[in-house]
Amino acid sequence: MHYLRSIIFDTAVVILTVVVALTIPFLWLSNAGSATVRAVSQVWAGGIMVLMKYIVGLDYREYGRENVPDGPCIIACNHQSLWETAALCVIFPDASIVAKKELRKVPLVGWFLERYPMILVDRSAGRQALRQMVDEARRAIGEGRKVLIFPQGTRQAIDQPMTFQPAGVAALYTNLGVPVLPVAHNSGLFWGRKTLMIHSGNITLSFLPPIPPGLDRKVFQAEVERVIAAEAARLLQAADAKQ
Repeated sequence: MHYLRSIIFDTAVVILTVVVALTIPFLWLSNAGSATVRAVSQVWAGGIMVLMKYIVGLDYREYGRENVPDGPCIIACNHQSLWETAALCVIFPDASIVAKKELRKVPLVGWFLERYPMILVDRSAGRQALRQMVDEARRAIGEGRKVLIFPQGTRQAIDQPMTFQPAGVAALYTNLGVPVLPVAHNSGLFWGRKTLMIHSGNITLSFLPPIPPGLDRKVFQAEVERVIAAEAARLLQAADAKQ
């Protein structure tokens, strides 16, 4: 049954994507601004979440929403599946997401990513990529928006040790002067890293107390890794205990 539901879900997402893509000529001809492109993108992301809930039976619950800063901040989240990308786009509709530059080549989706605008980083460019990321993130913060980054850099299976990229989130923290909101979840229990199979259930999403600006870079790096890893492990253990 899970396999059949996953196939139906994947088919529905393709249809949804094609329908949303039909707006591209109108957005392009009208020279639509980023706010309009984000609004259309929200229809796509929100649609995915609805399809996931009613076709697959996968929903989520939030804890710690009171910890989310009202103004601009950096959201640092663990990365286990594709779920958190869609979910956090819906939860934080104005957030600019740090993503790999290769996604620009994805048909249809790449067009929206560039105009959202996302922060698309060429990870092979080293320090130049870091400077570009910080500059674009500063622009988003200046617009009153949040910046979302997955510090692991890529999706990691739940049975792998959590490893953070050493520079990304720390570079944003030391240069932007805004709090960092650590976020953890257990989506990998329901949607694996290298599979299209999705299981029904309830993902738990935790918003942890924000880390204020001004800490030493190494102190911050150690703290953000510690709190996210500890909460992610706790969520996995809590889920195991219920089984």
